[in-house]
Amino acid sequence: MKILEEKVFKKDKIISKWFYIYEDSLHKKHKRVCKNCKTKEQAEIYISKLNFVNQYLIKNIAKDMYLPESEHIKRLQSFGKRISDKTRLQKRQHIELIIQQWGEYNIKELRVADIEKYLLENHKHHSGSWKNFYLETFGNIYDETIWKCEYQVPKPQFQKFARNSKKCDVFATEELNKIFQVDLWDNYQDYLLFYLAATCGLRLGEARALKVNQINLKNQYLEVNGFCRNDGYRTDYNKTGNEEDKKHRVVPLPDEALVKVANYIAINKLSSDDFLFSHLGKPITQDHLYKTFIKKVNLLKLNPLGNRKLVPHSLRFTYVTRMRRNLPAEDVRELVGHSSLTMTEYYTRPSLPELQYLIDKTKDASNNLFNK
Repeated sequence: MKILEEKVFKKDKIISKWFYIYEDSLHKKHKRVCKNCKTKEQAEIYISKLNFVNQYLIKNIAKDMYLPESEHIKRLQSFGKRISDKTRLQKRQHIELIIQQWGEYNIKELRVADIEKYLLENHKHHSGSWKNFYLETFGNIYDETIWKCEYQVPKPQFQKFARNSKKCDVFATEELNKIFQVDLWDNYQDYLLFYLAATCGLRLGEARALKVNQINLKNQYLEVNGFCRNDGYRTDYNKTGNEEDKKHRVVPLPDEALVKVANYIAINKLSSDDFLFSHLGKPITQDHLYKTFIKKVNLLKLNPLGNRKLVPHSLRFTYVTRMRRNLPAEDVRELVGHSSLTMTEYYTRPSLPELQYLIDKTKDASNNLFNK
């Protein structure tokens, strides 16, 4: 870096104006003015405070974004932008993911294609909506440069990812029996978590959040009273609830599930407030469980043509579909914690093998369709 003095004519006087010259990571030289500096000493102090090399690093721009009580949040509020705690937490989670991957990058030199390629290659299992939220949050970092950097870096135009609107498929009985062969699983903890998700209709976040005190062995039910977010934070309300209306619910524990859970708690000597499933005292990550489940589906070759959406949430679809056979829709809605019957109807999706009973039942009527 060099400090340069130039003589300029201003208001009928010749004065000294100080500049600094620096080279970026692409070896391109830039010349910038030392504002309000009249001497070399003042220019040196100005440059030492400027930290011009690091101010464009993504980690420095984003480090306090969406943190409670941060200048960033206060500024948003001053501009009349209200943000819920839920959205703030989601934004902060994505900020941390971005810093983890891109923190050492200079935002002026980062290419849009690099970001989009990263999402395409490394986050295939995430939905299009998730990727779009990631890009939206990245755009917020560009907006922040007006406050954190000497010059604002214009926000680029990101492409929108297509939303994954395809409905989850359900598992046939034969497929469930294959998935829940204990010998198939290297980790019994993962096996039991998915087994409870399947037999109790749990969302993956609800299964991750399970604590021992939610299991009522005497009366054979499970109380669903919270879920784990992607960052591992456990709420004390369910997905469709909030602090005021927690939307807790209970679901019956099938006999076999009850025995498995009771033995698991006893063998692992778990206390009442312990997480039922954990790693180093913390809930198992969503990413680990998702990848583990997809590996089992692929190992069993349940989707050889790749035309079915078989993901952990398919277990919940399967539960709703099967419970609807024997229970009124309203009862099923309460069991799974849907906010409306419309959502319960959406989840009801029998697979072709499971429709055999209906085919047998209606065969005679079909044969006589054109008879009197």
